[in-house]
Order: sequence, then structure tokens, then C-alpha cells
Amino acid sequence: MCPIAYFTMTRSKDHSFDLRVHLVRHAIEHGIHAAARAFQASRNTVRKWLRRFQADGLAGLKEQSRAPKSCPHKTTAAVEKQVLAQRARTPGFGARRLKREFALTPSVGAIARILRQHGLTRRRQRKHQTKRDLRDVKARYAPLTHFHMDTKYLNDIPHFWPYLTALALPGFQYTIRCLKTGATFLAYGSEISATYAELTVRRLLEHLQRYGIEAKQVVIQTDSGSEFEGQTVHAKGHGFRHTIEQEFGAQHRQVCGNANANADVESFHAHEEPEFFDIETFASRKEFWEKITTYQHYWNLGRPNSYKGDRTPLQILQEANARLPPEVLLLAPLDLDTLTLAAVGHDVPVLPGSSKKHSLPSRSPPSSARASPGHFWTGEVKRMYVRPAFRGLGLGKLLLQS
Repeated sequence: MCPIAYFTMTRSKDHSFDLRVHLVRHAIEHGIHAAARAFQASRNTVRKWLRRFQADGLAGLKEQSRAPKSCPHKTTAAVEKQVLAQRARTPGFGARRLKREFALTPSVGAIARILRQHGLTRRRQRKHQTKRDLRDVKARYAPLTHFHMDTKYLNDIPHFWPYLTALALPGFQYTIRCLKTGATFLAYGSEISATYAELTVRRLLEHLQRYGIEAKQVVIQTDSGSEFEGQTVHAKGHGFRHTIEQEFGAQHRQVCGNANANADVESFHAHEEPEFFDIETFASRKEFWEKITTYQHYWNLGRPNSYKGDRTPLQILQEANARLPPEVLLLAPLDLDTLTLAAVGHDVPVLPGSSKKHSLPSRSPPSSARASPGHFWTGEVKRMYVRPAFRGLGLGKLLLQS
């Protein structure tokens, strides 16, 4: 006959603990041999739990840790402190990226354990719908021919908001990302508009033409937002679509109702916020433009992408098309608010925030295949950018040119 009632066990939240309580009580009342027979356990098991109950009471019946008393190869407190310090500097970095960027001595697994024990890991969101894996499809694209374009609201980022209001920084980001390489090009403005979207895409297409990439090979994909003329029914003789399809002869694809359609550019936004906007501080507009320029070039030239085999966009570009120079990835972020529409066309500054205006780059190819990007590299930005991650890429001398 079972000494425990069915109703008692079904109400139990910890079956193991309650079973041991009843085992000990039965042993005290009827003896060790009777308890062993009733609970179909060995006498030594009954004695073990009886001794623990007599020594520690009910607490002695709870599960105890089986971990070893000592661990010679355990990560030291100093090393653990170093891992936590680097994580505090870069909250968006995971274990693999922390080890790679800061050359930490613990293994990736040890770093992940430290982050997990201190509650610094982000819970992966559950996907309600299986996402189609398009890696093989994207890998077959020619570099810098297929792009996703989208906008990002910056005025809802708590850490960035005080700087945005105090320094009159732009509140919206226009992002264009290459599907093959992952290279990303940015523009910023104080509003969401079709005019700003058109200026952003025009600048990219003219930049690609200067490096011999024909516009007819280029595909720009967007969602159906108003800034991309998603609600426009009849074709117009100007605007975002007209610029892409009629002026340049490129293709424009619009996707609706598909949450994963612009996954590449959304992935950039998900990484950019914790790696840049959540941690950087700005003393002036000039410092904002220097730092966002540095971050974009770090992303395009020195930041490995685990989704693309731990390769940087530059490495993917060089593997796919060696004739394209690295400078094609050095298109600096654009300040759309400084643009003015004149009768002769669009005027753009050399630097974001500069008062000096220059027209957009000509569509004719440059006299030299390598256009110097040194015009926007000054002082602290140079020192910030040339870091160990870029050694061996052959870019140090290029980026330090004045």
C-alpha cells in the first residue's frame, strides 16, 4: 500500500522534496526497514535522508549542489571584471564579438557564461513564423547591385534624445544596405519625406556609377512607406521612383505585408542602436557627424558579420570583385538638412554641417580609379578609425591621407 495519498502528490509543487518528507516521517514512525519496503528504496537511502533531516531539518531534504568544491581552471575575478568592463563599454556586443574585438583571454563559452550569470544576455525573440533562409540567394548577387532601403526614427531612443534636442541633431535616418556584402550607407534629416529619400538614393546611384557599376544592374527594394511613394498610383515625372527607374534605369521593388522583406536593413538597425546610439555622447553637431562617419566606416571595413561567415563587407567585396577599390565603401553619411534645391539641381556640402556647398558628384567616371576619401578624415576621427581591427587590410595609409 502506498503511504502517500494521490491527492497529496498532485498538489505538490516539488515532488522530490515532498517524497523525502514522507519518507523521513515514515522512517521515524515505523523504522528504517519498513520505510525502505514501503517506498521501495534501499536502507542506505532512507538513512541518508534521515541523517540530513536530523542535522538540518526540512532544509536538509532539499536538493544540494553537486558542483565540485574547487575548480583550478575557473575564470579569475580579475578576468571576469575585465569582461564585464568591456561589455559595459559596448552593450551591443555578444561573447564572440567581445573576444574578437578586445582579444579577451577566456573562451567564447566562458565569456557567454559570465554575461549570462550577470544578466547581460538578451533573450532571443520567438519568431511566430519560420523565416526563409535567403543566404544562398544573396550570396549569388553581384556586390553593390541589390539593396534594401528603409528609414529609422531616432527621436524615440532614450539615450540619444537629450543630444538630439540640445544640439538640434537629425531625428531620422535613411539607410541603404547591400544584400551581398552587408555594406551600409547612411543619410540623416529632420523629417521623413519623399524628397529626402530621393536625394539619398540619387547620391548612392551616382556614387556607384563613378566606380563603373551600371545602374541597370542595381535593384533598390523598399517598403510601401509614403517616403518611398508607396501610396502613389499614377506615375509622376519626378520623385523617388522616377529618379531610380527613369533617370538612372535601375529597378525599384516595393514589398507589402511581409515582415521579413527588409530583414537586412532591419538587422543593421537592430545592431546600430545598442552599438552606437545607446552608448555614444556628443558635445557638438560636428562630433556627432565625426562619430557616425567613423561607425559607418567601421561597419563597412572592419566589423565581421557572423551571418556572412565572420567576414567584413570589405572582405566580401574583394573576394567577389577584386577590381572594385575599397574607396567605393567610403561614401560618408549625408546631412540632408543642409541640402538646398536650386534651379540647376541639388547642392550638397562637402562635410555634414559645413557651410560650403558643392553639387552632387557627376555621373561620368573619375579620371582616377581611386578617389581619395581623405577630405573627411581629420584629427581625432583618423586616430579613432585606424585601430588594430584594420591592420592588414591595406587601408591604414589610404585613410590617413590628408
